Amino acid sequence: MADAVEAGRLVVGQRAGRGSPLVSVVVPAYNCASHIGETLESVYGQTYRHWEVIVVDDGSTDETRTALVPHMGKIRYVRQGNRGTAAARNAGVRQARGELIAFLDDDDIWLPDKLELQVQVMEGSPECGLVFTDGKTFTADGIRQESVISTRLDGWIDAHRVERAQVAKGWLGRHLLFWSDIVSASSVMVRRECFDQAGGFDEGIAIADDYDLWLKIALAHPVALVQHCLYMWRWHDESQSGPVAGRQHRWMEASLVVLEKHLALAPLEIRGALRAHMARLYWSCARHYFDLDQFRESRRMLVGCLRHNGMFLRARLLLVASRLDGSTIRAMRRVKRGGRTWWRRVAGRRRG
Repeated sequence: MADAVEAGRLVVGQRAGRGSPLVSVVVPAYNCASHIGETLESVYGQTYRHWEVIVVDDGSTDETRTALVPHMGKIRYVRQGNRGTAAARNAGVRQARGELIAFLDDDDIWLPDKLELQVQVMEGSPECGLVFTDGKTFTADGIRQESVISTRLDGWIDAHRVERAQVAKGWLGRHLLFWSDIVSASSVMVRRECFDQAGGFDEGIAIADDYDLWLKIALAHPVALVQHCLYMWRWHDESQSGPVAGRQHRWMEASLVVLEKHLALAPLEIRGALRAHMARLYWSCARHYFDLDQFRESRRMLVGCLRHNGMFLRARLLLVASRLDGSTIRAMRRVKRGGRTWWRRVAGRRRG
């Protein structure tokens, strides 16, 4: 299906002084009728007013188009057949007129000064290719997590903090090769020229297409972090990340697709450590699938694990176990649980 575009007006307010960069806000939308209105209202409420919004409806089958009707005067609407989030984001950027691109998922919410603070950092840091922020996760029951910034970034933040106490900037690419710590596209603003240089989102990658792009940009340019909570990341089972249960392992598996793509380009001196890290990620995914009795998927992960660490003995043993029949595996699990119970009782008597 050919893309259909309806152009809305460019919203410019009093805070957009002469020379203020235009920010193109790209919103990939799929079956989000219940949330898209609140998401867009959070853009309209931004203190920084020099923006445009491009909503790419990725073949929604619910009432998303109807929910967007009241917003048509404030957005540019693109309709395409269902091709996935990466394709929707790329389509939005193709329609963008701004030199800065900010991404907002269709169920997330920005806090009012998100764009203003990011634009300030971008204007003051011409060397940076992207800037991301802290945020909170929430569900229908309330706040789930007060900060999404991993403690793994503490050392980088301390080493790269600038005059502003809540801003850090520097090279992050090597860290991102090991950990996908820019966790949500809704936190990210990129320079259009850096987006184009990186080739945009890889439409062949599911779920982790954003990780792939942030990694490409971070390996070529310094990045910046604003340590303010500037967005709300909605967690629910209907999101494009899939059901909340098992989400961490789905992300882990998706990140391995990205790491396989970039392994040959990683600096030679860290490639061995990166392969060991990837073996551990494959092992974790293999154990997860094995515990769910999804033995074919477990074997696929184990093969990946052993490809990067052929001496991983536990992976070899689990690969053998995954080929046993279901009744034998269940019997082995009962024996293992029984052994653990016996050992706890013995240990308890010794302590007593």
